[in-house]
Amino acid sequence: MNEDKNIKIARLIGLEKKVREALSKDELNFILVNEIREIIDFTNAFLLKQTPIGTFNVEAISDLAIVDRTAPLVTFIEKIVNHKDHNQPKDIINIDIQDFAKKNKLTKNKNLPNILILIPIHSPQKGHQGFVAINKESEINDSEVELLKHLSGTFGHAFNSFISTFPIKESIKKYFSGKNKWKTIVIILLIIFFPVSMTTTAPVEVVAKNPSLITAPFNGVIKKIIVNNNDTVESGDLLAVLEDNDLINQYNLAKQTLQVAEKELLRTRQSSFSDNTEKSKLAELQSQVLLKKAEMNYANEKLEMTKILSSINGVAIVENTLDWQGKPVNVGEKIMTIADPNLVEFLIWLPVKDSIIINNKAKVKIFLDINPINSLKGKVLRASYKPYFSPSEVLSYKLVSSLNENQEIPRLGLRGTAKIYGSRVTLFYYLFRKPITYMRQFIGI
Repeated sequence: MNEDKNIKIARLIGLEKKVREALSKDELNFILVNEIREIIDFTNAFLLKQTPIGTFNVEAISDLAIVDRTAPLVTFIEKIVNHKDHNQPKDIINIDIQDFAKKNKLTKNKNLPNILILIPIHSPQKGHQGFVAINKESEINDSEVELLKHLSGTFGHAFNSFISTFPIKESIKKYFSGKNKWKTIVIILLIIFFPVSMTTTAPVEVVAKNPSLITAPFNGVIKKIIVNNNDTVESGDLLAVLEDNDLINQYNLAKQTLQVAEKELLRTRQSSFSDNTEKSKLAELQSQVLLKKAEMNYANEKLEMTKILSSINGVAIVENTLDWQGKPVNVGEKIMTIADPNLVEFLIWLPVKDSIIINNKAKVKIFLDINPINSLKGKVLRASYKPYFSPSEVLSYKLVSSLNENQEIPRLGLRGTAKIYGSRVTLFYYLFRKPITYMRQFIGI
């Protein structure tokens, strides 16, 4: 008997040596569920570790390289260990699996031995860390209990090297206990009521300030767009041409009609010297000549209007020129824009869900995509009182911001992100504004 006990003690010392020499957490897990057979015989062994929420999950199983968390056996063992009567034992306990299954209305695997021995993994430094659960046919004797108690402390000490503590939980214990508790509460209150500027971000585009709109002078069809987007134009330059075939025909017809009316008036004047009847027609024919002349002048003016000219110097802003060719337009319809590249402002689309209270001349920082590190500064000039759908189909408010002086003027059409500064609020409101809004919408208050 003494010889058998000496052999177990020697094996215990050898097992402890392997535990101390484990180089990784996986190697330690393997030793805990497999090498313990040198001390006590068993059918299955399970290593269960504590999760941050306090439950225990199977991390390793004897004779298996990978744990399948969905396996019925694993789920069954976890239910036993996480039961309120078993999850915080201080000593080694024997569990009758059959009896437990009946009380909790669970189905026991027929091939599963009836005894489950829970060996707590505990260390003075980090407390309860998990279990080694041994499954065998019979209960352990007193000598085996003493050996396993010794191993429990060894396992707990070994886990100190690999199992990390939960930083949040440790921090809460450190700062919310003893004398530090009230200091921490006062600091938190000061921080959450610290005033900060409410800010929000939104897409932004560089647009022209006071641009000149080029519109259709009458109903017609675009024949050709002469300039391309971003072309530099001067006053009097040709921008676009409308179809003029019908207008040319109308002008020629009006011209010929005028000529006929003038010849008729000339003939009547010559005849009026000898014929009073012809003399009475002079006033009517003169009126017809004036009318035909006005019609010809109108046709000529309209023909000249087919050539759309620029009235100012600037840069042309026009969409795809090929899409305009052959497109019908109505009088007053916008065709393009002529803008001064030195006069720009920012068009901001502020989504409704991100809207804040914006005061007049609120500060704005513009971060363009081509230079996201450096910002341009401006002030809000105006804002729409109701939202519109932005180009990205997001319901948004339209804000226009100026560009402060003594800054590099960005190119028209550049895009980026605008940071808009609103009124000053507490840090608590700044952090929890959106969660409070979502909660109110969710609960209906």
